[in-house]
Amino acid sequence: MAFNPGLKIGQILKNADVVDIFKCGNMGGMRRSKTTNTLVIVSDYTKGIYHDKWIGGVLHYTGMGKNGDQDINWSQNATLAACGYNGVDVHLFEVMDAGEYVYCGRIELVDKPYTETQPGEDGVPRKVWMFPIRPVPDNDVKKPAMFVFKDMEDFKARGKDVDEQYMKMIAAKKKSGSKSTYVPPVIPKPEPKPPVVIPVDIVGKQVKHKAFGIGTITAIEGTSIAVDFDKVGLKKMGYEFCMEKKMLEFI
Repeated sequence: MAFNPGLKIGQILKNADVVDIFKCGNMGGMRRSKTTNTLVIVSDYTKGIYHDKWIGGVLHYTGMGKNGDQDINWSQNATLAACGYNGVDVHLFEVMDAGEYVYCGRIELVDKPYTETQPGEDGVPRKVWMFPIRPVPDNDVKKPAMFVFKDMEDFKARGKDVDEQYMKMIAAKKKSGSKSTYVPPVIPKPEPKPPVVIPVDIVGKQVKHKAFGIGTITAIEGTSIAVDFDKVGLKKMGYEFCMEKKMLEFI
């Protein structure tokens, strides 16, 4: 049975609370607990070591390793890469104000990990692994608005210097002695989308998922579909997201 931490989405914890609930270590951005069979991952925007971004509702999360090229087969990078079939539940926290861990819920890997170049803690450029992840089910937990982009085009247009701008803001806050937080920019609310209509005749059809392989649609649940995959078992996923991102194809 999956571990239930008993937390509400958006609930703010201290580091000691995270350690106590998940029975995990108290340091690092990726914390494996064999006691609760979980992996806690932390996206901490106050440190500036890693460069995580929300793009189109997906968090592109930087893997483990502060200096030098990262290895996807090393330590908790391997755990996160295999989270769709290794039985380990992954839970996400975000830190936007120093010492405050905002619970974002359980996540799943929605696409294959990929590499990009980022500076290490020592300032030397290196290869890092990026993990495209998304809360399941999706939620509207508070996200750092400065790092949220509508889509990849939006990220390319205004995301180039966002890390540098953010760290300058943190440095200014520290110098003034105030809390390391930020005033989020005003982002206009998008026009409401029309309700998602899922064709009822897709139940029973076979599909192929980019990460999970071949499966059969077994049910429609609101705006989500349940798919029984040959290799990883039953998965519930948002129909609209899967279609938009071409995660699924009918076979």
